[in-house]
Amino acid sequence: MADTERYSIVWQECGANSRIAERFFIPGYEGYLPFFVWGDELDALEKKEKVELREEHLLKGILYGLYEFDHHPKYWHQETDRRTLLYLLDVLANGFRIDDPETMILDVASSVREKNGSGASRIILETGKDLIPQSSKIKSDLICDLWAVISENEKERGLFREIIKLVEQINFLEIHSNAKEVVCYYGLCAMIFLGNDITDYLPKYIYPNVAMPQLKNNIMALLENPDDFSPANLKIS
Repeated sequence: MADTERYSIVWQECGANSRIAERFFIPGYEGYLPFFVWGDELDALEKKEKVELREEHLLKGILYGLYEFDHHPKYWHQETDRRTLLYLLDVLANGFRIDDPETMILDVASSVREKNGSGASRIILETGKDLIPQSSKIKSDLICDLWAVISENEKERGLFREIIKLVEQINFLEIHSNAKEVVCYYGLCAMIFLGNDITDYLPKYIYPNVAMPQLKNNIMALLENPDDFSPANLKIS
């Protein structure tokens, strides 16, 4: 997306008696901490200029970095470091006066989505799904981010399967009615693009849940002419 800011994850080395260990209440820790950096501060880092890494950078960095830690580990990632990152999530939540971990993850993902795009917020929500697997709100937001990612890059069509699985895991009583309609809609669109049988999906998810005229019109048009549509055409803003 043209209006989003570039970002990067910076894994900062942390020595046992370093200022960074003291600042973030982990005296004696030796390892690496992930900081999510964007905008002017990323430009400054790339120019080798000094940047003050803040708690916000660390909070976003941990939620993004845990996905990297679990799915694309680097040579410096140690299993003991993961416990430190989870501990720091609690420390930061207390510092930001956030009592509910689910709300924290949703709010951080929303902030990252607004500034850096759905590709970045999707990673944070993937971490959230692993940390709070019972959260239907996280899965609902994740489905929307996944569709946005596919819309921007159709090489990511393999994510259709994840969308379908997530729809099946959501408790619709726990999410907003509009979100319920959209995730059911995306699930159906994913199935059609994959060529899956939708016979059972329609009465289970679409007929009882989807009422928005735009969604119903899109579904009818897609069913009639599936080859005329791309994921971007069907994205709901």
